[in-house]
Amino acid sequence: MPTLSALYRYPIKSTAGETLTRAAVAEEGLRHDRRFMVVKPGGGFVTARKYPALQRVCARFDGGQLSLMHDDHAAVVESRHAFAARPFDTHVWADDFTALTTTFRLDAWFSRIMGEPVHLLWLGERSNRYREKIGTRVSFADGHPLLLTTEASLADVNARAAATHVMLQFRPNVVVAGGEAFAEDGWTRIRIGEVVFRVAKPCKRCVMTTVDPATGRRRPDGEPTRTLARYRKGDDNEIYFGQKLIAENTGELVVGQDVEILE
Repeated sequence: MPTLSALYRYPIKSTAGETLTRAAVAEEGLRHDRRFMVVKPGGGFVTARKYPALQRVCARFDGGQLSLMHDDHAAVVESRHAFAARPFDTHVWADDFTALTTTFRLDAWFSRIMGEPVHLLWLGERSNRYREKIGTRVSFADGHPLLLTTEASLADVNARAAATHVMLQFRPNVVVAGGEAFAEDGWTRIRIGEVVFRVAKPCKRCVMTTVDPATGRRRPDGEPTRTLARYRKGDDNEIYFGQKLIAENTGELVVGQDVEILE
């Protein structure tokens, strides 16, 4: 039986991933996952697609305190109680919604890293972003609460590519070990521990996969996108790797749990 082999969350959209051994699952995804996002003064969201150096920022958030670290900048720690929490209009792709401001100190820290004025926004306790298309609230994630990938599929890509790639390039939340490469393409419902997930749709891949998480730099050879394009391109000419998930109930995930394929 396949097993849950890794868990990752990203407290701030597009920053470095945090490795977990267990995580609570709520309606909007893993607890504390993508609860913050960097935006431009007008509300436009900023990601590592255009600013790959964002992946050099390590963030930790426990619900009460946000800690930020970067190799070239002094660390900063801010209490949630210090957040101004003023409504701020923003968007993620076609979804327009209102988030909350944090502090001038956090805005200034990210502005120094980005080299231009930006703000750090917080979703608050509950996201205002309800996606009717999928029938659930979503964090600052691109479109769905969670992303699943498998070790077998990554091994298949690495067997075809000239270089070895790591799972964090694909920025999953849930990683599954066991089974055949791309078996996840045929799953529609799965259970991990006590949580049942609907496998909503395959994930389109973009230039983000070419960013080396260790350096925050884009690979000049265009890999692994170039390799994926040879055999993972759909009829719509998009490249696919991984599956987007929607949890049907809440619960806790623990690395090592069995993954049951329900449908």
